[in-house]
Amino acid sequence: NSESRKLFQVLRSASMEDRTVILTILDETWGSPGSVLDLFLESFRIGQKTQRFLNHLVIAALDNQAYRYCTSIHSHCFQLTPVTSKLAKRKGSTSPDHLMLKKIKYDLLLEVIKLGYNIVFTEADVMWLRNPFVLFEPHVRVTISCALRGTKIQDKGLLYMKSSAEAIKFLKFLQFLRVLFPTYLDRSFCEMAVHKLRGHTKYVDTSYFGGFCEPSNNMSKVYTMQSTCCDNIKSKVHDLRLVLDDWITFTARMSTNGSKPSMGISSFSWRAPKKCMT
Repeated sequence: NSESRKLFQVLRSASMEDRTVILTILDETWGSPGSVLDLFLESFRIGQKTQRFLNHLVIAALDNQAYRYCTSIHSHCFQLTPVTSKLAKRKGSTSPDHLMLKKIKYDLLLEVIKLGYNIVFTEADVMWLRNPFVLFEPHVRVTISCALRGTKIQDKGLLYMKSSAEAIKFLKFLQFLRVLFPTYLDRSFCEMAVHKLRGHTKYVDTSYFGGFCEPSNNMSKVYTMQSTCCDNIKSKVHDLRLVLDDWITFTARMSTNGSKPSMGISSFSWRAPKKCMT
């Protein structure tokens, strides 16, 4: 169909030589001027060896406004069908329905994997500060970082999935289960992968992937930082701006010191979120 053809065209133009693409999904609340998307793209530009990945980033928009804004500032944008977009909205709400958004995400992952592309899926509120590809192993089907918060296994906003028969089988399994058990997708991807992709999954050190709930204070090690524990958009934008400003200050000090450890650098850390954790 026309949507599949458009998706294939975007993937082909954004693909790396090994048929890997970086993929994210957002709607108008994140994909508008001055919102999360602006900071997301900025993180690639100021991160260490991350700017080139903008050429391989595909942004899937849930609505017309997000798509229009995406095309005005980025090269590889894809719009999901209006019917899909409407389904993602709760009646009388401007926010995407949590479970429906997961369904759309996993359906899109399956479509891309079936087309033969490897995926690095990233939430748009994940700031890319270093190149996470160095942590991925080509022969491993799935690479993911998971956090244990209380009794729940939670995602850290980034995963690598290689196009394979196992990945297709797993994503089709999720489609099947959600029909029988509609709330099954309420689990994290990490939790579902633990049960169904044993032997095909690599779990990377959570200290590399920070969040507002667990900030990974060692800035010499952190690869990404996500605005976890934060649902309010204005609060997200405010505190993610602090993250990028702190990163700019840190890298400037590193440059001044010739990348050599110093007392000032080793003690430098993120400022605590001002809006999200209050």
